[in-house]
Amino acid sequence: MKSKNTKRDKELSADIVIVGGGGAGLAAALTAVEQGVKSIIILEKRAALGGNTALATGLFACESPAQAREKIVADKDELFKRAMKWAHYDRINPRIVRAFINRSGDTIRWLEQMGLEFNIIPFLPNQHPRIWHCPKGRGARLTQLLAEKCRIFEVKVLLKCGGKKILRNKMGRIVGVKAENEGQSLEIKTRSVIITTGGFGANKKLLKKYCPPYYEGLTLRGLRLTGDGLIMAEEAGAALDDLVTLLKEGPRVNPDTWPLMGLERSPITVWVNKTGQRFVDEAIGDYPFESVNAVLLQPDKGCYALLDDDIRKKYEESKSDLKEAIQKEAQKDNMIISDSWDEIAQWIGANPRILRKTVEEYNVFCGQGYDENFAKDRRHLMPLHTAPFYAVRSQPVFLDTLGGIKINEHMAVLDVRGEPIPGLYAAGVAVSGWMGDTYCGELSGSAFGFAVNSGRIAGENVARYLKS
Repeated sequence: MKSKNTKRDKELSADIVIVGGGGAGLAAALTAVEQGVKSIIILEKRAALGGNTALATGLFACESPAQAREKIVADKDELFKRAMKWAHYDRINPRIVRAFINRSGDTIRWLEQMGLEFNIIPFLPNQHPRIWHCPKGRGARLTQLLAEKCRIFEVKVLLKCGGKKILRNKMGRIVGVKAENEGQSLEIKTRSVIITTGGFGANKKLLKKYCPPYYEGLTLRGLRLTGDGLIMAEEAGAALDDLVTLLKEGPRVNPDTWPLMGLERSPITVWVNKTGQRFVDEAIGDYPFESVNAVLLQPDKGCYALLDDDIRKKYEESKSDLKEAIQKEAQKDNMIISDSWDEIAQWIGANPRILRKTVEEYNVFCGQGYDENFAKDRRHLMPLHTAPFYAVRSQPVFLDTLGGIKINEHMAVLDVRGEPIPGLYAAGVAVSGWMGDTYCGELSGSAFGFAVNSGRIAGENVARYLKS
């Protein structure tokens, strides 16, 4: 699918140019083909297709064929209300959210018809209904399948080719795209453009401008995308949101090491901040997109998970390689193993007296079966009695940015007056209006799901635009 740099490539034309070859871009291309569009070019800045979608695990969907087969009732109206309530109707467009949710079940049908198989598993403890659709092979297989279908339908893909500028005529309509293909300038004549470039997690200037929770040292766990689509859209006259959601998650041990991933979030551990004090019910660790907010409020924006050897043994029952991982992280100074809470306090940087008091108080709560501070479920109350003791250093991370370009429910890009720019569309996490300040873990897989569904919606509406 990769095009060589030839003279002919410098004078290309297409009905649609899609800038970005991730899940949204591939879904948009394939949907447009199904709607009868004959000539499509995908520009992908990286050397491979897939984007962050290829790294994802499962996508949100409701009223899907897969759910119907398992007799899972996932009502679209109820889930729409949950999404709106989660965001408190702030920075979210009900029409965009509704379009996404309404399309989600049909998208699973669409993918199943291509041969993709799904497991529907709970993302959160006791999640009801189950809405997290995990394809076999995860996002990597899903994007690979979409790319294979695009190749069959002769969608042209230019790898290592980044979009630079969207061209409009005097009437304001889209007429072309300027790009750079492995150092060579390229201009493509087209009547429509779909921006699907993903977020801007590697662009510190944009992060500081649009994402107030961002700070120097917050680690990016996704691809190093730089927001090219947002920049191109603004230059073309698109309206941008004032604030963009940071897809934060945490806490995580640094570096991200399995099987410690999960131990540090376990509800049976004890979380303390740099002062040696508990600050939250640790069961919130099962909800990583919410718990990260509590961690970010702590000194140095980090925390430490404490456990004793009994908890370590209990956790090791399901993680056979845990002991080896603990030793490895201790050597990296990401955790400490000690018989002394005073030594652990010194490693944390806390006052030993305060840490000892925290542990003693927590042990009392465990003995009486009631957490007087945070009302932690008694099922998760396990005392810290048996040496050696462990402390794991954890910190928030972020996976991507969500938002930026203003659109309507048809994925048409809006100008500063709120009017659609003729021929310009956008999809995936580059667009705003579908997520509030905190990522909605309750509708697990929303980012993955929105990428594919918004791509399909954009592909359909571009096809209609071209026919009109």
